[in-house]
Amino acid sequence: MKVLSHIFHLGVLFSGFAFIWFWLQLLFMLILPEGIRMQLRYFLQLLQSLFLGVLVLKFTLTAEGTLHLSGLLIVSLLTYFLYLLRNLRSNQQAVQFSFYTNLQKKIRMKNEWEWAVALISLSITILWVFYPAALESPVTQWFYVQTHALINTPVLGWIFKIAGFFFLLATLIRFLAAITWVLNPRKTTQASDTEDFDPFEEIK
Repeated sequence: MKVLSHIFHLGVLFSGFAFIWFWLQLLFMLILPEGIRMQLRYFLQLLQSLFLGVLVLKFTLTAEGTLHLSGLLIVSLLTYFLYLLRNLRSNQQAVQFSFYTNLQKKIRMKNEWEWAVALISLSITILWVFYPAALESPVTQWFYVQTHALINTPVLGWIFKIAGFFFLLATLIRFLAAITWVLNPRKTTQASDTEDFDPFEEIK
């Protein structure tokens, strides 16, 4: 139950941070010229993932009292990593666009970038476990304080808790899918190939 509660509260934390980051990113997009916006787009995504990694460590530190290699820390890092990979699309969905070469390339490039961001962010976050000085920087402290203040807001707080519940369910499904893939990757790949394409998801 402690692990489930921890994942649930991580989901609430992720939702609150995503709300704050959305408005900050929107402010960047309104202020910066279009050319600079496109150049900073991927940098901002990586920056978002790194700040989120810091919040995960600070939250785990608060829950555990110390930041050391433990089961709860491993669960936190796995949850964080799976969250970063949430937008990956299957290879079969890319093949469905085989007649649209440009769109197919965009899907594959997007997948490659998602993997790159997830691996870079996870690696740096693990490094911060052994060198936690980055957790106390003014910027990360501001994000942590503002996120918790937002979570404790009466109306928005309940919305974030509902989002945290669905995040818990989605994370458990991802864990099961990851375990199934490890046990039988070929069968899992074949099963994913039969999934229908969601036409409403935006390809950036």
